[in-house]
Formats: sequence, C-alpha cells, structure tokens
Amino acid sequence: MGRNVPFCRIMPSATQFFAVVLGLFFLYLAACSPAKNDHELASMLSEEEFLNPSTENRPMALWTWMNGYIDTVKLVYELEQMKEKGMRGAIVWDLGALINPDGMIPAGPSFLGTESLRYLSLALDTSHELGLDLGISAASSWNSGGDWTPLEDGSKELLHSNLLTEGPARIQRTLQNPESPRGMAEHCELITVLAIPQTQDKSYEPTDIIDLKDKVTAGNVLDWEVPEGQWKVLSFFTCNTMQPLVVPSPNSSGLIIDHLSQQATDRHLGEMISRLDQISTAEKQLKFIFLDSYEVWEMVDWTPVFIKEFENRYGYDPLPFLPILQGYQVKDLTIQKRFEGDYRRLVSDLLIENHYAQAVEIGDKHGIQMITEAGHGGHPRVEPLKALGSSHMPMGEFWNRQRHWVTKEAASAAHIYGKQVVASESLTGWNHWQHGPTDFKQLVDVAFCEGLNQVVFHTFSHNPEIAGKPGFVYHAGEHINVNATWWEYSRPFMDYIARASYLLRQGNFVADVLLYYGDDAPNLVPPKRMDPNYTPDMPGLFPSYFYDETKCPHCGMDRPIITGELPGYEYDYVNEEVITTRLEAQDGRLMLPHGSSYRLLVLPDREDISLAVLKKLEQLIAEGAVVLGRKPTRSTSLKGYPAVDQEIKELAAKIWGDCDGKTVFSHTYGKGAVYWGRSIQEVLKELGVGPDVEVKGVDNKDRHIDFVHRRTDSEEIYFISNSSERQERVSLVFRVDTDMEPEIWDAESGLVQRKVAYTKVANGIQIDFVLEPIASRFVVFRPMSSGKNDKRLHHDLQFGFSGNSSDIKPARVVDISTDWTLSFDSTMGGPSAAKLDKLISWSEMEEEGAKYYSGTATYTRDLTLESSQLESGMEVYVQFEDIQEMAQVFVNGVDCGIVWLPPFVARITPHLREGDNTLTVKAVNTWNNRIVGDLRNPEQTPFTRTNAKPRFTKNTPLLRAGLLGKSQVLFVQ
Repeated sequence: MGRNVPFCRIMPSATQFFAVVLGLFFLYLAACSPAKNDHELASMLSEEEFLNPSTENRPMALWTWMNGYIDTVKLVYELEQMKEKGMRGAIVWDLGALINPDGMIPAGPSFLGTESLRYLSLALDTSHELGLDLGISAASSWNSGGDWTPLEDGSKELLHSNLLTEGPARIQRTLQNPESPRGMAEHCELITVLAIPQTQDKSYEPTDIIDLKDKVTAGNVLDWEVPEGQWKVLSFFTCNTMQPLVVPSPNSSGLIIDHLSQQATDRHLGEMISRLDQISTAEKQLKFIFLDSYEVWEMVDWTPVFIKEFENRYGYDPLPFLPILQGYQVKDLTIQKRFEGDYRRLVSDLLIENHYAQAVEIGDKHGIQMITEAGHGGHPRVEPLKALGSSHMPMGEFWNRQRHWVTKEAASAAHIYGKQVVASESLTGWNHWQHGPTDFKQLVDVAFCEGLNQVVFHTFSHNPEIAGKPGFVYHAGEHINVNATWWEYSRPFMDYIARASYLLRQGNFVADVLLYYGDDAPNLVPPKRMDPNYTPDMPGLFPSYFYDETKCPHCGMDRPIITGELPGYEYDYVNEEVITTRLEAQDGRLMLPHGSSYRLLVLPDREDISLAVLKKLEQLIAEGAVVLGRKPTRSTSLKGYPAVDQEIKELAAKIWGDCDGKTVFSHTYGKGAVYWGRSIQEVLKELGVGPDVEVKGVDNKDRHIDFVHRRTDSEEIYFISNSSERQERVSLVFRVDTDMEPEIWDAESGLVQRKVAYTKVANGIQIDFVLEPIASRFVVFRPMSSGKNDKRLHHDLQFGFSGNSSDIKPARVVDISTDWTLSFDSTMGGPSAAKLDKLISWSEMEEEGAKYYSGTATYTRDLTLESSQLESGMEVYVQFEDIQEMAQVFVNGVDCGIVWLPPFVARITPHLREGDNTLTVKAVNTWNNRIVGDLRNPEQTPFTRTNAKPRFTKNTPLLRAGLLGKSQVLFVQ
C-alpha cells in the first residue's frame, strides 16, 4: 500500500476475531424491528445485479494503441481478457509514444485509414461477440482533427499588426500580416482596422477610436488622411493557428479543428463516422466517441462568425474593444472587465454549442454516445458545468499521487442536468508499476465520494508480442492491462468497482446545498477531496497554492465560493443555465426536473450578477426558496449598460430589503428568504437541516471517513469510506426516517448483512462500525428488511474482523509465521526455492534473484489438524499481517480466494481435513523491483523490456513484496 508503507493498524487478536463470527448470532438481539417475510419486501434494488453486475456497470479503459501499431492476435486476446476479468470494454485511443527509446515501438498505419479500419473492424467484431462496449477517441491523440481537416476548418486566433503614424498627413501603406507567439502568422483574413490616439500606457477611450475598415483597398492597402496627432493603427486579423494534433501516431497527422465552428465539428465527425460506417452495421457499431480534455493552444480564440454572434447576443459592437484582447486597456477598468467577461462567455458558448452540443446531436442521429471530458483540465475556455452537461456521459479525471482531481465537477454537471452516469479518467499519473489494486481502491473510493460511478482506467496499453514485459505503455497512467504482474488476480478488483458503480447509479444524488459559481468562463468546480497521499515529494511540480483554501488545489484559480467547513453535508455546484431554465421552488426546496432537490442556494461573494439569474432568484425566493449571498449592485456584462445596473439595484433592493449582512442577516421575501453575512452551516442550522451523516468517535477534519448518498423511491443508499491506512471505530448518525431498517451491502463480496445493530436517535439512526484500513461499506435503509443474512456471509460486515466484544474466547490460534517454503519463477530470475524462518519482503532477502524479483511466487507449508479442531460449527481462517500486492490462497489444492484488502483474511473451513493439510499461497508484487534489478546489472541480459525504462534508475528504491509479518490460523466456534 502506498510506497510499501505498512498499514497503521493492530492485527486483531484471536479473541477479537472470535467475536466476529459468534457476534452474528447476537446481532439480531440489537435490531430495532422484527424481521419481515421476504414476500413483503419491495425494492428498486436488485441483489442479483449487485452480486453479478451487468456489463454497463463495469469499468472501462482508455485502450492505447501506441504509435498505431497493432498485433491482431494480441488485440483479440486483450479483449477476451477484458471480458474474463470483468470489464465493460474500452475506448480505442490511437496516439504517438511520448517515450520511445531507440524507436522501440514501430509505427503503424494512419488513423482511420484502410489498414487502421481493418484493425478497428476486428476489434469491433470481437467486442460485439464478447458483449463488450467499444468506443474511439475523436482523433489520433487529441483534440478533434485529422488529415481530413481542411485549412478553413482549422483552429483560429485573433492577432494584430500595428503601425505608428503622425498627422496631419496622407498615408498609403500595405497592412502587414501579424506575428503570432509561434512566428509569422499564416492564412490570415483582415477583420477591421482601428486607429487609436497614441499613449504611453496603451490606454484609450473606446469613443476615441476611428474605424478605418472602409479606408482599406484591394491588397490590404490602407489609404487614409491622418488627423493631427500621433496614432497607432491596429489591423486585426483572424489567422489559422496551424496547430496540429497533439501527439498523433507517426503516420497520422492533421490540423486541430476550430472547435468554435459548427461547420468544422460537423465535417470532422461526419468524416469519422462515414469511415467507421464502412466497418459497422445497425447491430454492430461503436458505442462511444470520446472527446478528450481541451488542450488547444492558449490564445485569443476566434472564429469567422464571432462578430455577428457577439452583436446578436450582447447587443453592442465589440470592435471598439478588440484592442483590449491584444494588451490595450480602456481607462474605465470596470468597462474593460465586463467586455472581457462577455468575450470569454461567447468563446465558451460557441465552443459548447458548436462542438460539444453539436457532437451530441450528431451522436443521437447515429446511435453513438459522446463521452466528454469538457471540464477545467487542460487549457480550459468553457463554463464547465454547461459543457459537461452537453454530453451523453460527462467525464472528469483523478490522478494517482497528483493534484489533478476534477471528478466533482463532472458529478455536479450530471446531477444538475439529470444524467445518471459520471465517468472519470481514472488513476492517471507517473508512478509506473509502483502500486496495485489495493492502492487503487483507496483512490477510487475517494472518487466515488466525489460522485464517480463509471471508472475509465488511464490506461490499458495494447501490447504486441514484440513488446515484451512489462511492454509498451503511455508516458502517464497506471498500466492496468494484461502485462500487469497482478492481472490474473484482478477480477475481485473489477467486481468491486462494478458493484459499487451499480449502487451509485440508483436514484438521485442527495445534497442540501447548491453553490452558484457565477457566470464566468472559464470557471471551475474544485475537488471536495483529493488523493490523501499527494505530498510535495511526489513527481512533478508541487504548487505553492496547494494548501491555500481560497484556491482550487487542482489548478490554482480562485475558488468561486469559499464554503467553510461543512462536515456531514453534501453539495452540488450550479450554473446560470440550470438556474434560469431548470430550477424551480416547491415546498421550500429547490427542485430539478428529474427529482433532485436542495434546501439552500448559495451565491458567490461578489457584487455583480447576471440579470437573468437575479430575475429567476426573485421568482424562486418568492415561491419559497432560501438563498444565501451578498446583495448585488451591478451586472457582470456590458449588455444593456448602464441601464442594466439600475435594474439590478432596484430588484436586489426589493429582494434583500433591509438585510445588510452586518446588522440584519436575513429578510423574508414572499414564501422564501434571503440571508447575508451568515455561514452556510449557520443557515442550515437555522433552517433545521442537520448533517446528512454525522461522524462520531474519530477526528475527521480531513474527511477520511467520507460518504456519498443516493435516494430511490424506497431506499436511502449511503456509501461509507475509510480512506485512511488505519483501522477506525466510528459511530455514524444517518439522517433517515427512524422507521427504516438498515442493511449492509459489501461491494467486495457482493453479500448483504441484514442483522445490523443500530440505535434510533433524535436525528436519525446511529450505527457503530469497525472499519479496516481503506475499507468501505454500503448502508442501505429500507422500509423493511428480512433480517436474514446472505447464507454465504461468514464474517461481520459491521464490526469487521476485530469484533464488537472481547468477552468471548477463541477456540484456538495457530501461529504460522515460520516454516514456509518459497519458490520463484526462474524465467524471471528468481531462485528455485528458499526456506523462510519468518515472513519478510523479497527485497530484503540476500539472493539477488529474490531481491529483484517481480511476478508471482509460491509459499507452501504443512498444517496438521486434529479432529477436535474440525468439529461441527467450527470456522477456520488464515490471516496475514500485510500483503504486497495480492495473494491467492489454496488449501489442499482447492482455491480459497484472492486476498487483496485488509485485514487480509481467507476462509479455509470447507477444504480442511483431519491430519496433514497443505497451505499454499501465491503472492504477486509489481514490476518495479525487476526493472531496477536489470538496471543495477547492465552486464546481464535484462528480464524486462519496456519503453518506460528511462523513468527508472539504478537508484530507484526497491518496493516491499510478498507476505509480510505475522500470519495465523484462527479457529472460531
């Protein structure tokens, strides 16, 4: 776990462990309601679907086709393995290798050319036969574009050239093409020519500008009678950036499209789909097209229709303000700020409408879903909630040991736009083969609490036979593919994700607060939490703003709202479009059409606001909504200026009344109220809204005990996570109807515990838990429960393997920490066998073959039992203090399961016999140690082959590996 740091927990004593199983017999005594007959139960949840989730709930992956090079045999094998290990499918991502020493990865065919289509056809046929979903990225690498993109559809920017002249005089000058930050601009068209009185500080008044467009003759010759004084003549051009695809495969190329242009989007996706139609049928086609994070060069974005669209939407001429976009200033900075806001909002709207929303419309016509990573990753231009809402499946991202977490943003968009699925580019990072599924679960659980319910691994690299092992990989991402050492042990990890995702798609997300983040573009939703392991010593640059509570830790921009502490409360962010078109007030709650509701709407702490939003707020508050925020005094836009400011002042005065946020903190308006000068928590308390989940018994300032809540017509579904690396005993108070009955659903096993000890309290139901390191549970409250545990459930999901009582004595404990025989795979340099007096890390062993070993090694030892130890009713378990990374336990050759999560226990009862027994454990680590061993022994033939070897050195630390510490067999009556 982590960088092989042992879990901070005490191994449960046999006495505590014994209490677990016997405790099941006593739990029903604490239940607060009698058991119900099974036929009385009615539920939206399917326990069968939870145990065996359907394909749509399972994790996907970005399937990187490095350099476009494909091995057809391996292609089929990888899809078969995705199916076998429990994945949903993959998104084909053709791209270039950013790490390719000595040209190790060959070049394949051009993306969507004839040969590429043959590979895609094979992938489509195979995935269809296997029942997998297959998608494709919208370009070779990113962003949208290709060798079919004509020059007129390429991305565009606003540039200018200038000349200084003095009058009175007549000039005849040929206007020069501008320079861009990348050199002389190409393929430019003149927009307008403006003359500005020359000043030292590049400031001007818009009314002083002279429009010279009609003074320009053929050949862009300016013929002008210059008035008295010094004048700066600014010639504005729209120029093609000539930006190519970011990292295309070697034989793919082409321009990135103008994402603000509907024509460019239509032609780009039309060409893609027409080529894909050659290998598709109505019954067999790609399910997804993936639009990756927006990483078009930072520039002054432009498109040919910009001026016309600006005038139509904002009602004023933008031409006098164009110098602002090229570094000039108007003397009234308030006016300048408003124009800049209008410009950025139009860029955002055109990008959303003409690319993201247009892509959805095209997808709908062809039966293809658009997965859109349109948030504030990359080089954002958009208002992200609106952009993500303009998709079939909004997608965020979260990284391993990095700050790039924007899943909450995608989740808020899904919640306010009524979308069921929240995807995220999952586990991106630069930690090549440092971690495994145990570590990944910790981060996935944190992301689940952000709202995630569709994992998309970044990445699953395609590996031809020539690649070797670990093989070809992308420069970033955790390499979850068939070459992972632990791949054969990955099914429980995939099933865990699938079961959790199934429950996290049921009903609606439950939150008390809506946070309006203003109408700025770009904008952002900061993460609720991030990777708890991210520290200044992680790879990459650690930002100075990371611990600044006023900044987004992902990007460093100002947080739109400073919420303060909100322990036990959940929230969504909301935008202008949803407030003005989807939000209504009903019975004191803010309602969305699909059923989600909130108690409080919070405004950003600023004096300006959109007039459209303020008008809708007046309606909502009058109908019973409660709003917290400063009284606005002016508009965010130049539209309607200056009259719009007076309209806002008058309307705000009516709504806020005498509420000034200093001496008067609330004002009733109609059926609702407005607050100012109070914290969110204070207002919720005054409204009688207690925490949805109250955590007792631990210091939870870091929210390591976290939750997410979904509600169906008949159930309250809570996901509870302990993301710390220590065992926690906690009491949780759930804000639910006290007549409901709790059940514990375990996503690791798929089993349900219906005998749950709980207490009815004034504000809901209190349940005590013992949560192991990085443990999670679902608590499902139903109107009634059968009270009968699943028959295959043999341990207590509420109190874990530590138990709830220390009064019960175990029948017997056998220490098996010694006398193990350990054998390795010699083809990976391991010694044939070793005798262990204690369970230590392979990296601490003297033999280099063990020290540098990566892969699976096998532990065996004998276990002799007497008949008295196997009497009726006896349960027997084997437990390990720590495992790096995973293990599979066998007794007498019979598989007893894969062990990958604390407390590292396997039930072995059914397979034991009187007399001699053989206990076998196959343990697997990661690739790190073998790669390092190869680098430390350059004179030897290496055992590993990968393009990512330059990311390692001979000084890279070895990681702990294998079975570690104490091991014991526990007998429980």
